[in-house]
Amino acid sequence: MRKHMIALVVTFVMVGGAANASNLFDRIHFMIKPAGLMAIDGHFNDTTKLREIVSLGLGLGVGFRYKIVDNIYLDFGYSYNWLSVKEDFRPFDYQHQNPAFEMQNFCLNGNFYLASGYSIEPFFTLGVGVSSWRFSQNTLNSDSWQAPGNSSESFSDISPLVNIGLGLEVYAFNKISFVGEVKYNYLFSRNVDKLGTDDFTQQDYLTVNLGLIFRFGN
Repeated sequence: MRKHMIALVVTFVMVGGAANASNLFDRIHFMIKPAGLMAIDGHFNDTTKLREIVSLGLGLGVGFRYKIVDNIYLDFGYSYNWLSVKEDFRPFDYQHQNPAFEMQNFCLNGNFYLASGYSIEPFFTLGVGVSSWRFSQNTLNSDSWQAPGNSSESFSDISPLVNIGLGLEVYAFNKISFVGEVKYNYLFSRNVDKLGTDDFTQQDYLTVNLGLIFRFGN
């Protein structure tokens, strides 16, 4: 996971280094994006899909946005996401806890605006990243479940992730704007060697983000 994170950071820094020092802060923005999540079509096992065992989830993302030109931006972001396991599907050992499917995602997204210079601007977004995901026994700082087909491994992994979506940015104030996004995410989570089964497949889910973008420069 460390290598993937370093590669994403290096890419962001290299792009940032190309800008003149005098206008660097005009190009860098800070983002905070709360989110709602919904699992779509991946299988949890051979008879049950993930969406059947988890509730609608919540997430929180933070990151930096870099302006390349007026219509193209790069986002480097981190998000923590949580989908609680429904009571009827909780393993016996965790019946009285709050187990969940957790994802910590690091993503690099390109945003392509259809127009610039307006108070409301739609855009298209496309991204890649890595996800450190697991089934947790309880809330934060708990252990992971045992892998379904491999007692020596945890039900967790680090997997590639891609996303695609549409967004809308509303310029409400001089240095603050509102942003909304709808993204389709695809997680390459199938790992027979570690999990000991191919019943847990690739996972896909939908995210809806509503957040704020803060500008540092003029």
